Amino acid sequence: MRSKGSTHKREANRPQRRSIEPGAVHVAQAKSENMEVHHHARLHETKKWKAYFLEFVMIFLAVTMGFFAENIREGITNHRKEKHYLQSLAEDIKSDRAQLVRYIQFKKNVMGYCDSLLFIISHTNVFKNSNEFYNYSREMARYVRYYPADRTIGQLKNAGNMQLITNWNLSNAIADYYSKNKFMEEIDQEMNDETTRYRRYLIDILDLSSYDQFNKPGSFMDNNPQTNGDPAFISNDPAKLKIIYNEVFALKAFLFNSVKSAEGLVTDADKLLALLARAR
Repeated sequence: MRSKGSTHKREANRPQRRSIEPGAVHVAQAKSENMEVHHHARLHETKKWKAYFLEFVMIFLAVTMGFFAENIREGITNHRKEKHYLQSLAEDIKSDRAQLVRYIQFKKNVMGYCDSLLFIISHTNVFKNSNEFYNYSREMARYVRYYPADRTIGQLKNAGNMQLITNWNLSNAIADYYSKNKFMEEIDQEMNDETTRYRRYLIDILDLSSYDQFNKPGSFMDNNPQTNGDPAFISNDPAKLKIIYNEVFALKAFLFNSVKSAEGLVTDADKLLALLARAR
């Protein structure tokens, strides 16, 4: 058996534990917690400021790049539209030009018939020798109308797309051409009205039943038929013949005006087509 003395000796040799008062423990824990809380708050504030700044930069860059991308996309789209419209305008103007050339030639031919009819009324007895009167008066009763191709300019104006044409000089030339084109339509309408008046006076003097007796029935307005048999007139009243003379004279003036306007428009069409070719 171990003696009590040896037991007391071992207990005496054991290291003595220091006792810590409860109050001291609480103070130490409180200090530690305060230090940790204070340290974490400063770290959180630093990270939050950087995050906001980075978020602002990213949003700014995204909006800016989106703005530039949209402008570039819109610019490419508008450029394609502009090229399409310019190509379509060129086709319309070429169509106008071709029509005007035929129009001018036709009107000049009619002007020649005017001169011939005025001459025979003044220098011959048309009541006895009526073949030429029937021939010339028939040709003067014909007419052609000018109908410009306006589909593209109509689309540009109705859709508000004239601003797509970025070349200032070209845009002005287009506006000027179509302004003159509109004026040409008005002149052509006046020309048509005068031709209609001439036809009414002509009907009052020609005897088409007499014409049909000597020529193919119903052939009076055929292309270039030659009148035979010196057809009679409804009336041999010289006053009606003078009215025809005055109408022919007025018709010639309208023809001259329409030809000059059409020739000027052809020149404008050529200039505009050259501008369009350079722009495309």
